[in-house]
Amino acid sequence: MKVYVTLWFKDFRRSDLVSEVTGGGFDGFELSLDYPLCGPTRLEEVPQLGDLLRSGLRVAVHLPWREIYLASPVEEVRRVSLDYTTRCLEEVRRIEPDYGLLHVITDQAVCSDSVEECVSAAARSLEMLSRIADEMGIPLYVETTRNYCCGGLEQSVSYLERNVMLCLDVPHAVERHSRLRKRPLGLSDVLRDAPPRALEAIECVHLHGYSMSGYHVVESHLEPDRGLLSEYLEVLRRGTLRPRYTVLEAFYSSERRPLRFDELRWCVDELKKGHARGR
Repeated sequence: MKVYVTLWFKDFRRSDLVSEVTGGGFDGFELSLDYPLCGPTRLEEVPQLGDLLRSGLRVAVHLPWREIYLASPVEEVRRVSLDYTTRCLEEVRRIEPDYGLLHVITDQAVCSDSVEECVSAAARSLEMLSRIADEMGIPLYVETTRNYCCGGLEQSVSYLERNVMLCLDVPHAVERHSRLRKRPLGLSDVLRDAPPRALEAIECVHLHGYSMSGYHVVESHLEPDRGLLSEYLEVLRRGTLRPRYTVLEAFYSSERRPLRFDELRWCVDELKKGHARGR
């Protein structure tokens, strides 16, 4: 299992970004294409990106997600989202990412009583995107989100026929499951209720700390605490999940201050050591 860290455009303002990431012991990074990346700012215009790649780190990409509705039943909205995502895929192919990650969601109220309509739209988007990505040699992963109709592991089973695999975002999945059950739940509860076929397809996990109020996640993207890390390592030890990548999507410390990526070294070391013991 490789351990990556999430980077986005604001992180490229750090003068010592490369030393932070290499000092954190990461195998690579997941580049989040939030605007203006893959927009007015081209990847070749970001000098730190080249420095990171030359340092020997691997790269993956999180394709755009804000205002991107690949599961929209409104065909015009879905088509624009699809076109923009396709253009970003074309741009990132030159850095040869290990995978491309997608949110396959919509913002239409119809999803609350017509799940099939939105899942069908998502499948049409994935059919085209997976064909393009396959030609580029880029595996596609669909990430779980908080969205009721098309963000859960149970819906994602419908996408596997489109030649994609899955990414489990732990706080997203915990919040969605807790809201559906109307009580606070944890990672083990999510996995116990998930379809076995979905669990087998999870090749990537986004791991970050979170806090809850009732059954809502009110803060996330925190440094994972030792309790969450232990729970995750136990899941790996039991073989419930066998991901190829664990991505620390953490931007803030447990004290809610901005986090240096080399401060996550303890977590990276524990993940690698614990995973090695479980094999």
